[in-house]
Amino acid sequence: MKKRVSLALSSGGPRGFAYIGAIEELTSRGYQIGSVAGTSIGSLVGGIYAAGKLEEFKEWLFALDAWKVFTLMDLSIGKNHLVKGERIIEAMMEIVPDVDIESLPIPFRAVATDLYTGEEVVFDRGKLFEAIRASISIPSLFRPVKHGLTTLVDGCIANCLPLDRVVRSEDDILVAFDVNDVDVAEIRSILARENAALVADTAFEQAKRAEMRGVFESVANRHDMGLIERLKYAGSRSIALIKDMINYEEEYDEKTALDYGDTYYDLLDRSFSLMNHRQSELSIALHRPDIVVKMPFDAYGEIADYAKAQEISEIGRQLMREALDKYESQ
Repeated sequence: MKKRVSLALSSGGPRGFAYIGAIEELTSRGYQIGSVAGTSIGSLVGGIYAAGKLEEFKEWLFALDAWKVFTLMDLSIGKNHLVKGERIIEAMMEIVPDVDIESLPIPFRAVATDLYTGEEVVFDRGKLFEAIRASISIPSLFRPVKHGLTTLVDGCIANCLPLDRVVRSEDDILVAFDVNDVDVAEIRSILARENAALVADTAFEQAKRAEMRGVFESVANRHDMGLIERLKYAGSRSIALIKDMINYEEEYDEKTALDYGDTYYDLLDRSFSLMNHRQSELSIALHRPDIVVKMPFDAYGEIADYAKAQEISEIGRQLMREALDKYESQ
């Protein structure tokens, strides 16, 4: 069985920490990673692996809590960014020395995007962290990177899953790890359940309103009862009906898995993730990798999730294990 791997890693924010466990799973099973290409977080993890410093990076990363993650955000409210993005690079360079890409033990490619032309910019030489910093420049969050005469932003805009940028060999296995997957069937299932719940809720409310009207109509026709008796009867029945409606509402959770766009960040994150998903699907269809590993983008999309690297890494390990088991059984 072929054991040489050309590995493409997509963009995807904190979900990209899944690549750590995935790479460890590959190497522990005897696969040799012969080249890596990555976009955004894929360039960060892939570049550090290509430099031979994944273990040191992992030790540092797994020790980060939410507060430490926040302190790495050098906030700088500018005209086109919220975060300078230099502090995180400086922190990583204390663990992983900056080197020239062309001197790395294995071929590595990082993808960025020219902000003005929209063209893909592929780093195959020059300083490693300059390439990574350009590739992770999420528009409106990180400050764009000046590179010669160009201004660079996140590579996800031009090439989210750079399957065409790995350095192939004749007998390699092309492996794609995409952390921007959308489970369309699950979303449709949720929508169907929500619609059924809405129909049931509407029917219940209409029934209770009709019952309420019936109470008042019956009281109005009870000439054998005095005014006070009528009011007491109507009040007791109305209270019982209102309690039924309140209990029903408490059982129906209005906050669903499809409530997106509540905040600026939610809307921006989901929009980028959907764009990345569509790009990844096209790249996979075009380049037909031997192994495809997918992680849904609805998991781990918050800023706070950058402090959950170890948890996310283990998910990546499990996903790669399942993909390799399937591949090896064929």
